[in-house]
Amino acid sequence: MSASVACAPVTAFALRAAGRNSGLRPKPRAVVPRGRSLTTRALTLTEDGQKAADAAKAMVPRDDLPSVLVAGGGIAGLITALSLQRKGMKVKVFEKVKEYKLFGGPIQLQCNAQGALDSIAPDVLEQIWEKSTITGDRVNGLLDGVAGDWFYRFDTRQPCYNNGLPLTLVIARYDLLDILRNAVGQENILMETVVECYENDTANDQVTATLTDGTKHTADVLIAADGIRSKMRAQMRREDPENPPLAYAGYAVYTAICDYSAPFREAEHTDVDRTGYQVFLGPKQYFVSSDVGNGQQQYYAFLDVPAGGDDKFAKCEEWDNYRAMLLDRFGGWCPAVVERLQVTKPEDVERRDVYDVIPNPFWVDGRMALLGDSAHAVQPNLGQGGGQAIESAYALADELAKCEGKKGVKMALMKYSSRRFLRTSSIHGLSRFSSLMNTVYRKYLGDEPYGFYPEPIQKFWNFVSGLKIPHPGSVVGQVAIMGSMPVILEYVGGGFNRFGVPAVLGGASTGNGIDRMPRSQVPGVSAPLRDLKPEDFEMKGIPGLAK
Repeated sequence: MSASVACAPVTAFALRAAGRNSGLRPKPRAVVPRGRSLTTRALTLTEDGQKAADAAKAMVPRDDLPSVLVAGGGIAGLITALSLQRKGMKVKVFEKVKEYKLFGGPIQLQCNAQGALDSIAPDVLEQIWEKSTITGDRVNGLLDGVAGDWFYRFDTRQPCYNNGLPLTLVIARYDLLDILRNAVGQENILMETVVECYENDTANDQVTATLTDGTKHTADVLIAADGIRSKMRAQMRREDPENPPLAYAGYAVYTAICDYSAPFREAEHTDVDRTGYQVFLGPKQYFVSSDVGNGQQQYYAFLDVPAGGDDKFAKCEEWDNYRAMLLDRFGGWCPAVVERLQVTKPEDVERRDVYDVIPNPFWVDGRMALLGDSAHAVQPNLGQGGGQAIESAYALADELAKCEGKKGVKMALMKYSSRRFLRTSSIHGLSRFSSLMNTVYRKYLGDEPYGFYPEPIQKFWNFVSGLKIPHPGSVVGQVAIMGSMPVILEYVGGGFNRFGVPAVLGGASTGNGIDRMPRSQVPGVSAPLRDLKPEDFEMKGIPGLAK
């Protein structure tokens, strides 16, 4: 689907030039109507998007800025390379796969991620809009997994409108990688290569990356975007690369994409035109589902099990396949959950353990720095893994662009890490809190009595559960969420930037108001027109017992 914006993107150069030379704030420009839009590679771009693309094509890398090697050509590595290129730096990316192929499910880009992308390369963001589906303009939130009642409705539009940022969207992972790869240039990506180790050359103010085949590459900076099991992080922190100190989240996730609504079928239990993202809560398990466009839903079924895949659900010896196991495990849940499982193809369900990386401020070693999951891997509950990598890429390029004459590189890397550590650590904590809240949720007093209780006590609590007395924890939890969630959404999406919180104190790194013009989509003009009213986002009833 297409999602252009009401005000056309303004390039970083244009914004800065206006502020420097004229002393005037840049004025937003009206979007070019679709019938008269300019085109690049068969994709429509606004006038300012086209200007950014043309400027990128005409840009000649500057010899007086640091040259950079990037270990890892995933989303984090490619957006880092793009950020650096748009600042005039020479970049070389090392990616282990032979070619990019279709894999994985869609990825969510919230308003903070898109804001940073808009500051980095507005033309690239517009290409992403062309292939994405907006989900942030609908009702999102938490529900009771068994009853299907709303526990709390999110209005994820508000952080966007408050900060002038784009609405949350989802895009196929391969499409995003393809757009980024084309923007970076295949000639700047060395496929089937892996950086094995690095060495700081203090005598020549450079860093050398050694590949697994023994080939050496030297530059002014090395960025490790090589994932949660980073070889570079293992070297700098003296970790065992075969057994990195990852933190198990406490659950495994089973995920799939299913053909849920039109044009495949008529959805029975969820109105996808009004509902975007739902988290169904339950003790020891929860179920997350999101519209991903074209009538499909992507879901994640989280089970509270030991790590390692040795539990009976992972072995799946009692069931024909993972789909059958999930239908058994969630069989007593609300129809909306069961419906998604029923329309899933058994072969489409995949399993993995969920890990993150405990925050550690040691991101920089001389001229090597961590970025993305190697530095700040988070649990998937907030959908912020990719978003934080994009923010980090923007901050990194912003600091290295100041190193004219290749001076002050080490200090620039330290400033980059200081700009990002508190923000990523805060997101890490919020993601962990979300998983804890999801797995300890109880709707009624007596639900899911602990297994170590003697049988008579378990029978007693099962009897109490049948009385359907609201669980005190659920009541207090809903009150707390109703009071805190708007603040949490504002921080996750906007980073409190509009309140003057700087990045070094945990604010977001989006370039909003600096490298981009604050703006959001207009329903019916640059975003779908939904049949939603303000009261659709409100909870009904007494806080603690509302629905």
